[in-house]
Amino acid sequence: MPLRTLVFGFAAISFGVFAHASGTSCEQLKGLALSNTAIEGSVVPAGDFKNPAAAWMPAIALPAHCRVRGTIKPTADSDIKFEVWLPLQQWNGKLQGSDNGGFAGSINLSALALSVKRGYAGVSTDTGHVASVAEDASWAKGHPEKLVDFAHRAIHLMTVNAKAIVNAFYGEEPKRSYFAGCSNGGRQALMTAQRYPDDYDGIIAGAPAHDWTRLMMSFASNAKALSAPDAFIPGTMAPVIQAAVNEQCDAIDGVKDGLVAAPQSCAFNPEKLVCSAGKTEGCLKPAQVEALQAIYRGPHTTKGVRLYPGFPAGAEVGAPLPGMGWDGWIFGKEPGDSMQARFALNFMRYIAMGDEGWQVTAFDPDRDAASIDARFAPLMNATDPNLSRFAARGGKLILFHGMADAAIPVGSSMDYFEAVGRKMGGPEREKFVRMFLVPGMQHCLLGPGPSVMGGTGAAVQPPDPSTDLSAALETWVEQGKPPESVRAIKPKQLAVAFNEPRSAGVERSGLICAYPKRAKWNGAGAATDAASYTCVAEK
Repeated sequence: MPLRTLVFGFAAISFGVFAHASGTSCEQLKGLALSNTAIEGSVVPAGDFKNPAAAWMPAIALPAHCRVRGTIKPTADSDIKFEVWLPLQQWNGKLQGSDNGGFAGSINLSALALSVKRGYAGVSTDTGHVASVAEDASWAKGHPEKLVDFAHRAIHLMTVNAKAIVNAFYGEEPKRSYFAGCSNGGRQALMTAQRYPDDYDGIIAGAPAHDWTRLMMSFASNAKALSAPDAFIPGTMAPVIQAAVNEQCDAIDGVKDGLVAAPQSCAFNPEKLVCSAGKTEGCLKPAQVEALQAIYRGPHTTKGVRLYPGFPAGAEVGAPLPGMGWDGWIFGKEPGDSMQARFALNFMRYIAMGDEGWQVTAFDPDRDAASIDARFAPLMNATDPNLSRFAARGGKLILFHGMADAAIPVGSSMDYFEAVGRKMGGPEREKFVRMFLVPGMQHCLLGPGPSVMGGTGAAVQPPDPSTDLSAALETWVEQGKPPESVRAIKPKQLAVAFNEPRSAGVERSGLICAYPKRAKWNGAGAATDAASYTCVAEK
């Protein structure tokens, strides 16, 4: 998904400080024998890095490093580009794998830069194709092998090659390997844990789009509901809807702080917004109310079978940037213009239906759901709750999801977490899985609540597991200490927070507890300060 590829100590086991004193030189890596893979390396001197695809981001000051560019061709129709960035000095002995949002199509250069800045060898891939926007799936039509590369093969092969390159360059393999991703990157994370459990020691899956086929059906269903006569809801109504939601549900968690921290307990009825006689502004028509109810409820068949969770109340307004809430993801400027609609159109036109003229109004859950799942779920979905192989090799998994997510409903992560417990048993799940639900966080980042808490890339240095999920994961893997809470912040300087969260200032903070515990206000202290809360077992 878009708008999310950017990242935000613990007294861990020390791997020491590594200077590149042995192994193959950067330029000589070109001769490394790798299966179906060609690479070349060049030394990049210390200096500022500016991602050309994210001009709004501040420059990142990088140390001198070896930049390896490669191409992997496991099939005749594959063309997987990947890069590995290797610090020339002070490598911490670890490999950090980075993800892709949406339908991918570009290498995550910002994540690579932060990895090498923080002492890690970093790796990322475009997953085998080029795309100018996150929702573009046109590359998949007529290219089944490229779809396999996107679905799971590219992330695995980039990892295998990265470990070989690290071994050749430093003269030793990574002592630990980590992967972090959100949205489609969260799907990549869970896919890796399920299919390739030996690739990484620790994995973070944020807001995972792991049930990809059903998510696309949900997008199509929402877009169809808003395309009915008189049903379209303009983005300007998002603040009106959220104000009504907050009035009813803000205080459910015990404190009125502008956040709906318990959306699962919010039984909001949109009918209260129906226009009264003579009123036409700031209210909804009956057809609009019906569409809104369908979005909250989630897609179902005519027999009442739920296909996917509905979207939570309280995520309607994008904050601090317009478009991050329902205004951009679900409503859009006109029918069929939302981000969800564009994802659904691309998936259906170029992958599921093969009809470039397909429209969201054609979606029929009774007719289409079973067929789409049968053909594409085994390839693209990462819904297998049996993580026994990953657990057996000592792997640790952290899930996180914003409760105000307008792209992927938080219920999808909750469903997966519970499925793992049913399959493996709650006590066994407790040994290697933690989930953090974040009030006021939208899709992977931002939102009205505190949302900066790491977990989308390499750990901030020096590591602090109390404020950074990536550091918390490493503490768990390397010291056996599972994370029970993390302090999230809403930064004063948003752009700064992507690279240097500790220098971004704090507008407010929040205590994020490992599910099923939640943060409860102590009855004293500011409601906008994490120190005023305690993790409790109440739901």
